[in-house]
Amino acid sequence: MIIMLLVAVPVISKAQEKDKNVLTVKYTTSIHCEDCVNKIMTNLPREKGIKDVKCDVKTKEVTVSYNKEKNNPVEIQKTIEKLGFTAKVVKDGESPVKKDN
Repeated sequence: MIIMLLVAVPVISKAQEKDKNVLTVKYTTSIHCEDCVNKIMTNLPREKGIKDVKCDVKTKEVTVSYNKEKNNPVEIQKTIEKLGFTAKVVKDGESPVKKDN
């Protein structure tokens, strides 16, 4: 049992270290339909360091989790733009969807 613990501790430690390198960035984009979502969901995860991608057609947001040692928000934005969409990083506290008055 002690041997199992000694083996498990380095594995857990390595997993926690990897999590420290994963950041999340949100973009407001020009996506407007499921075809747009499919295009992003098919292509963006193939990029270096991308861990997770979520698209929300209603808010036109794309949320990307990535390894900060392998990619960055500017390169991810360029990739979204190469796919034919506009992309702008949503700052914390900024509302990407304009409210109707």
